[in-house]
Amino acid sequence: MSRNAPAGSGPDRRHSLASLPGRLVARYREAARERPDEEINFRVLTAFIGTFASVRIITHGIRGDWLPLKNIQLGGKRGGHPLHIHHMVWGILTLTGCGYGALMRTEHSWRRRLAPVYGAGAALTFDEFALWLHLEDDYWNSEGRASVDAVILLSALLGLAVASPLFWQRAFDEVARTVPPVPLTGRVGSRGLQGA
Repeated sequence: MSRNAPAGSGPDRRHSLASLPGRLVARYREAARERPDEEINFRVLTAFIGTFASVRIITHGIRGDWLPLKNIQLGGKRGGHPLHIHHMVWGILTLTGCGYGALMRTEHSWRRRLAPVYGAGAALTFDEFALWLHLEDDYWNSEGRASVDAVILLSALLGLAVASPLFWQRAFDEVARTVPPVPLTGRVGSRGLQGA
């Protein structure tokens, strides 16, 4: 058995679908113990995707008026309109704080705490990527939404590719052990498979 293979997980051993979530959590904990940096990558990715999804829901809720939230605006006027504070601003401040915090301490427990905060800050910032390019609020037009969605999708795919390959390998092994083998229907006669 490979040194990286989890104990008691031979290739011929099958498990129920109900036990899959618990087994995935166990594989995540194993990978985190063996390769702590992969856990940090995974925390960044999870926070990134979770924050992006949450921000998208909240902004649609504000715009559609089905959430009791409002945009953050400063009371002063700029060109006759209140100054709208984009969530990208909070992302930049978060990333700045994480960068400075990372310079102050390097121990693993500190990096584990900073990882999800960094992921959330990156999501807040990248969600308004079109604003970086055009320096105008085109979040709701097709050009702005397409560029934001493309950047987020690419970032998420790249994140999946680099985040915890040991965990993903073990997770896929668990899923493969969960799916029962496809039964062969029909019978094999002298001419090959019949009755299929």
